[in-house]
Amino acid sequence: MKIGILADTHDNINAIQMAIRFFDSQEVEYVIHAGDYVAPFSLLELTKLKAKFIGIFGNNDGERKGLLSICKNIHVPPYDILLNGRHLVVTHMIESLSKRVKENIDIVISAHTHVPEIRHGNPMYLNPGECCGWVNGRSTVALLNLETLDAEIVYLS
Repeated sequence: MKIGILADTHDNINAIQMAIRFFDSQEVEYVIHAGDYVAPFSLLELTKLKAKFIGIFGNNDGERKGLLSICKNIHVPPYDILLNGRHLVVTHMIESLSKRVKENIDIVISAHTHVPEIRHGNPMYLNPGECCGWVNGRSTVALLNLETLDAEIVYLS
């Protein structure tokens, strides 16, 4: 099973649309957003994905009621997901995870730093970087194969 991962979209509609086109072209089954949509109008774009969507709140998502009015599948982090036999924990800020939470986890997905990173190990750590491209000037997302644990950072711009 192939999943798409993004975070820190920060209302950049053009970058969100690029990510949607990319994920749809890759025929991912799920897209996971690790927080910081910012405003509900940007989340509205993500409802156009062909894949199933799962998200968490980030530290810049102050309008939570508005976001939940667009999509009910956004959760308070850390959020546990079981997909294709793999146990994932999704959080916005990695430092918010306790040591206990990191046990018996296959994959930890985080964001907040705007810096893409993949660290293989037990668990695997994956940060897709920033979809918005506001800080680093590059829009990034990640692809993850849950069967093989092959992961890659994809530069959209």
